[in-house]
Amino acid sequence: MRYLVNKNAQMLTGDHKLHKDNCKMKPNYENTVELGEFYNSDVAQCEARKHYLNVNGCKYCCNEIYLKK
Repeated sequence: MRYLVNKNAQMLTGDHKLHKDNCKMKPNYENTVELGEFYNSDVAQCEARKHYLNVNGCKYCCNEIYLKK
């Protein structure tokens, strides 16, 4: 599965949301960093943390790593 991370942090938490490429909640293309193909969301989150310190999964497409704050 292809993953991407939002360039823009969430206002309240400061998190950058990780999304699967097929997520209906993903941001516009120009607001994302494409991370590539990964076996699961945990590995994609590790890659996203090379770009941004605070990365949280989308509660819709990456619920297994989503942390409610």
